[in-house]
Amino acid sequence: KFGSVLGVRGACLHEAAMAAAAALVPFAGAAGSGRPPTRMRPLPSGQAEADFKAEQAGLSAYGVELTDNHLDGYSYKPDRLKADDRQNIKPWEVSLSQQMDNMLGPIVPRQTPENWTHTDFLFEVRDGIAYCTMNRPAANNAMNDSFSAGWRDAIAILKSRPDIRIAVLTGNGRMFCAGGDPKSFQAAQAAAGAISQGGQDAGPTVPDGAMIAGAAHTLELTSSTRGKDAMAANMARDFFEWASLPQFTVALLNGSAMGGGVGLVCCCDMAVAVKTAHVTLSEVKLGVIPAMISPYVIRTIGAANAKKLFVTAENCSMPQAKEYGMIQRIVNDASEFPAVVKEIAQKIRACAPGAVSLAKRTIVNCLNQPMSASLMNYTADAYVKSRKGEECEEGMKAVANKTKPPWFESIIDVKET
Repeated sequence: KFGSVLGVRGACLHEAAMAAAAALVPFAGAAGSGRPPTRMRPLPSGQAEADFKAEQAGLSAYGVELTDNHLDGYSYKPDRLKADDRQNIKPWEVSLSQQMDNMLGPIVPRQTPENWTHTDFLFEVRDGIAYCTMNRPAANNAMNDSFSAGWRDAIAILKSRPDIRIAVLTGNGRMFCAGGDPKSFQAAQAAAGAISQGGQDAGPTVPDGAMIAGAAHTLELTSSTRGKDAMAANMARDFFEWASLPQFTVALLNGSAMGGGVGLVCCCDMAVAVKTAHVTLSEVKLGVIPAMISPYVIRTIGAANAKKLFVTAENCSMPQAKEYGMIQRIVNDASEFPAVVKEIAQKIRACAPGAVSLAKRTIVNCLNQPMSASLMNYTADAYVKSRKGEECEEGMKAVANKTKPPWFESIIDVKET
């Protein structure tokens, strides 16, 4: 860093200053320490401050005075002056779900499968399997407030139902999901009297008290900066929670997917599609980007393929999507879906549900994490937890007795049509 400030002479002075500073505050690999040089990990703030003061004093002995803020404005700073990496919260220390609950409040289902009234997002629970069906065929299953409310309730229920082994997501009509519904924002404004039903300014008309009371919260969530932030955060959490469900999730693409619909596909553990479907991320044509779904799309198809789809907004065919890794299986039409789900159910039935859940959580937690002692300890603890668990004990007994484990006996009642 000093070479850029003082030139070659400064760099040489820095070498000498470090040797002088070593006599004041020895550190790993310092000149004269008797130890080979090693790359230091970030130091705690107190130790980093002491280390810098030692450098400052060493350079002062050679007539070079450094101010305390001499690094301000530089994009690079030495690792030892950065915050201790141990201060960063790891996903296995405090789960992202818990962090979001702390920020937004926990997801609490407002309905149960028995009294389900969400018409835009259907939810059916059978033995060992749940069917989630996007049901806005006239709007190509675009995601609006009613859709999101049903989806969120389904997520909350699934999180608390370990007896459900598989969660299927599909749509009614000709499309799987067209993404976000641009009409829902206008509808919220119209409901609050901010604009007319035709989408134009409503003029001086003042809505009555009942209308204000019923629509104020919706308008706040769709108009104000704070409301937009909260709504975006809730939507982002919905994608994450679906991707983190304990069940094995399967997307059945009855048709094409666009925008957020592509995110739904990438949030599932497996995707099966009819051969005529396409996936499209056309947000850039509207001057926006598919930001909320980007973590799931990128981790599913990789950065290079994501760039191609994000930036060109081209229609991606099912063979191409399969090559990218977004789709695992292509069928002729939706009539083949039940046979595929039945095949999946036979495989999942042989797997311990708790182990499936833990395996999924471990994958999510390890994703893109650098190798570290903390990560290795986490994976070791995850293995020990599964190895000492009741499921492992039952599985080992089944092997020894040449019998099937208890979870194999549970039914997964797949629909025939």
